[in-house]
Amino acid sequence: SMGASSSLVKPVGPGRVGTTPVDRRLATMSTTTTSASNARVDVCVEEQEGKKVALVTLHRPQAMNALTYEMLCALADAFRKLAQDRSVDVVVLTGAGDAFSAGIDLTAAQKVFKGDEDDLHNDVLHQMERCEVPIVGAVHGACITGGLEIALGCDILIASEAAFFMDTHCKFGIMPSWGLSQKLPRIIGANRARWFSFTAEKIGARKAEAWGLVSEVVVPEKLKERAMDVAASICRNQSHIVRGYKRVLNAGLGMSLAQGREMERREAWVEYRKMQPEDFARMKRFIAGKSSSTARPSLRSRL
Repeated sequence: SMGASSSLVKPVGPGRVGTTPVDRRLATMSTTTTSASNARVDVCVEEQEGKKVALVTLHRPQAMNALTYEMLCALADAFRKLAQDRSVDVVVLTGAGDAFSAGIDLTAAQKVFKGDEDDLHNDVLHQMERCEVPIVGAVHGACITGGLEIALGCDILIASEAAFFMDTHCKFGIMPSWGLSQKLPRIIGANRARWFSFTAEKIGARKAEAWGLVSEVVVPEKLKERAMDVAASICRNQSHIVRGYKRVLNAGLGMSLAQGREMERREAWVEYRKMQPEDFARMKRFIAGKSSSTARPSLRSRL
């Protein structure tokens, strides 16, 4: 039960879905098998700022990374394992070749849409939402329907100038079930969401940026580099606070302002009670360093 795309690709012969290195510098995390030729989900780990960033790549480039049932299970498995791995601080999600993802492979859709609706174990969005660390999406080429829903499971989206976005649920007669009808109006506004979904027309990267769907747009050859730069910036910060901040920010989106503020206050005081004298001494050292480097003594009084 999930969104579908306009991808109309032919089924291909036997192969595997798994996790393999996309770069010799990166370490393989796990392996899964499937029946779609050369279709897999790569999960590799790279060091950034002394911390670990997991690079997750949808890999079925010959079919614009259209998603088979086996790929969806492999992707859910990857995020399920990442959610349990306390050593990883950021996830970067992208697609191989010329597309992020054209969505569900409609030529093999029955297995997807006639599956068990209560199977959260293999529900990609459920597993992404359980991931405590920030997920940075690097989108290039087609990002359509099910692919768009997966992209919206990310916390930050960086798009290349060649990226485009479509919601083809209405075109193909399939209801969304990964949160697109709820997330999209909250991100871009209800009127734009209605136009976008009811017409099934595509929008380019610059319009997506203007609407707030993506955070920034870069030239295609800089996309992965920029996504990893964003991941490195996150890694420079304190991991446990980043995780907590993501938790309260995302939880608050489902609450009223008053409920969200109360939740934030309670979560903050849980952290405050854990703080030790060394934490305050570290703050002072940080401010002292900033003050000396910027020659602005007034910074000493700021947190």
